[in-house]
Order: sequence, then structure tokens, then C-alpha cells
Amino acid sequence: MQRRARLAPAVFSLLGSMAGLAGAAPLDALLDVSDAPAGAGTRWSVEAVGDVTQPVFDLVGVDRQAGRTDSVRFGLVAGPWSFTLGGHQRAIHNKSDDYQVQSWHTAAQFEPGRAFGGATVGSPWRWALRLSAWGNRADHLVQSSNAVLKVSGLKARLVEMELVQPRDLQLQFDLVGRYAMPVSRWTLSGFAGAGTSEVTRSVVSGKATISGCTYQLQFGDTRLNALPLADCPQALIVSVPNKLLQVDVLQETRYRSIYGHAGGALHWQDAHWRLALGGELQQWQRNGLNELRTRNAILVAEADRTLTPSVSAVLRGQYQHRQLLGEVPMLFNARATSSASRHVGLVTVGLLARF
Repeated sequence: MQRRARLAPAVFSLLGSMAGLAGAAPLDALLDVSDAPAGAGTRWSVEAVGDVTQPVFDLVGVDRQAGRTDSVRFGLVAGPWSFTLGGHQRAIHNKSDDYQVQSWHTAAQFEPGRAFGGATVGSPWRWALRLSAWGNRADHLVQSSNAVLKVSGLKARLVEMELVQPRDLQLQFDLVGRYAMPVSRWTLSGFAGAGTSEVTRSVVSGKATISGCTYQLQFGDTRLNALPLADCPQALIVSVPNKLLQVDVLQETRYRSIYGHAGGALHWQDAHWRLALGGELQQWQRNGLNELRTRNAILVAEADRTLTPSVSAVLRGQYQHRQLLGEVPMLFNARATSSASRHVGLVTVGLLARF
């Protein structure tokens, strides 16, 4: 029975490889207080951007990439309050598999100095409190495979692994500040915050071939069962107690985490240009029987060029030291944390309208 349990490393390795699929995340590295002038009334903004990295990858034939991303973000500033709501659609092609991952984020930010502190008017220092929520979802993630399995000396291969309805949800609180340099177009912004994360899924399943027969893998609360499909009705059922497996696949796809992050950005602005360069450091800790800790570093650069009084062109670049973290927590597992530390760059171009 213990020899049969050797199919676990291949299954876990495949779950880890799915973590290279990425997703979308809020641009926390550029967090700042509202730049709307005091007394300006309600202001709206709409931003639509698209990934220009993916076409370059396709042109040069690079297959391992983050996938094409399109996103829309709405903003509202009303006095001391500001709100954002955004969504992302990522189409991912990974070898023979295609995926669709949807992401969303929303935030409310309050600046006490504008609401209660008249003495802060004209001060170079400003600060705000921010509460946000963000998450990712997919109908299913299927990863094809041809990995060799060891099942009691039989010829066996893992065919595919599937996560049905994977989800993640994050709640986050931040303190955001800004310092405007005197007689200058430069400002500094900084932030620090913490959050909680919950990863869920409906079903984890897979398929394998053993001695020429196709088996359906069922991950139960106490056992992993491999059931032969209709093409081999007389084949034996393979059943392994979960305690003999090296990894708890169910735990690796459903868990809670806590995280903290901090960072800052340098901003420059004149009549036609807005430039920003920011950095963020995240520290994640996953709860459960196998507690995991890891961190991620993110850099974001942004250029905004005014085209008309209300419309600007936006060019944004983002670098992540560890791609999956802080982007799609539902793909964060022990295998991905230990071996899938991929550096990722993304460039997007779009339009920003302010009303």
C-alpha cells in the first residue's frame, strides 16, 4: 500500500505547476491619497488598459508567460472619500491548455484631515485610511500531464489534474500617507497594511492511466481513490489512505492566510505628465497543519500623458519577484512556494478619463 502512495509527489508537482498561471492584483505599490483639489466636488475617473507584453511573447515564440490581461477600473472622489472598483480578465495559454481567470478589486479610502482637520489645509503632510477587498475566480483549471506514476510496479502516468471553481478572497486595511516636497513637483507616498486571505475550491480531481486503463482520481477526506472508467470495467480499484500520502492535496487547495505589506512611491507631475515609481514588499503566512511563510517584492512604474483636458494615455510596467504571490493566492501552495519562484514582468497601455 505504501508503494502505491508514491503517486502523490507527481500529483502535487502538477498542482504546483498550475501556480505558474498567474492572475491579477491591485496596484498597491502606487497607493497614494487623493490628488483631487479641496472643494473640487465629485470627480469620476475611468481607466481601461490592455497587456502589450503578451503580443511580444507570441511574436518571439515564448510559451511560458503570464497570459494576456485586459482590465477596467472606475474611481470616484467626493470630499474626503475616494472609491475604486476594478475588474481584470486574463486569457492564459499554457502549452496545450487554455484558461480564463477573472479578478476584481474594490476599495474605500477616507482622509480625516479633509473631513475634520481644517488646520491641515496647506500642510505638506496628508494621510488616509483605506479598506479594500479583492479576489480571483475561475470555473475550472485543468493541467494536462504525462508524468510517470509509481503504482506497485505497474506502468502508470498522470493524465490531468483539475480544480473546479477555485476562488480566493482578501480583505485588507492600510494606512496611506503623502509628503509634498516644498517648491517642487515631487511628492512621496507610503503605506503599510495587513490583510486576511481565504482560498476555496469545489472539487479536486484528476485522471491517470494504469496498465493501459484510464482511472478517475478522487481526493476524499480520508482516502485517495483511483476508479477505472468504462473502457476497463474489470480493472481493480486503487485506494490509498491519506495518511500515507506525502501531501494533503485537499489542504493545499483550501486554507486561510494572513499577510502584511509596506512600500512607497515617488511621484512627479507637471501640466501634461504624471510619473510614478513605487515598490512593495509583502510577507505571507499560510495557516494550517503545514504552515508556510514566504514574501514577494513588487516594482511598478507608471507614465501618464495628457491628451485632452479630460483624457490621458497611460503606460505602466510591473515586475514581481515571485509571480503567484499577491496576484492569485488560490494558486499558492507548498510546491509553488518552494520551487516556482518565477520573476515576471508585465507592460500595459491604455486610456484614463477624468470627469
